[in-house]
Amino acid sequence: MRTTNENSDSADGLTTVRSRGGGISVTCTSTGLPVAIRLEPAQCRRDPDGLAADILALCRFAGITAGVRRRAALTQQGVPDETLSLLGLPSRADLVASEERLDAAGARR
Repeated sequence: MRTTNENSDSADGLTTVRSRGGGISVTCTSTGLPVAIRLEPAQCRRDPDGLAADILALCRFAGITAGVRRRAALTQQGVPDETLSLLGLPSRADLVASEERLDAAGARR
């Protein structure tokens, strides 16, 4: 599953990601809680379990993306790495690993 970020730096901490084909779009908080989900009509004809799995994977990815952005912002503000580690914010490596998992899972559309 390949994703695209629509809101690269949202002031409210929300992150929107889309599936490879753009048929699924989710907007989530930095913890991965969805606040908006958009589906193209073709997605509604898919197997519900597969659709749910893709939506959940996108929510997780959006949460990690937002966490990485938060880490970068705090780093720019001078917060030490030790403190960032204690906060449990994901790293760039976590983001790359998450995207690889999405791709390996193979988005349906």
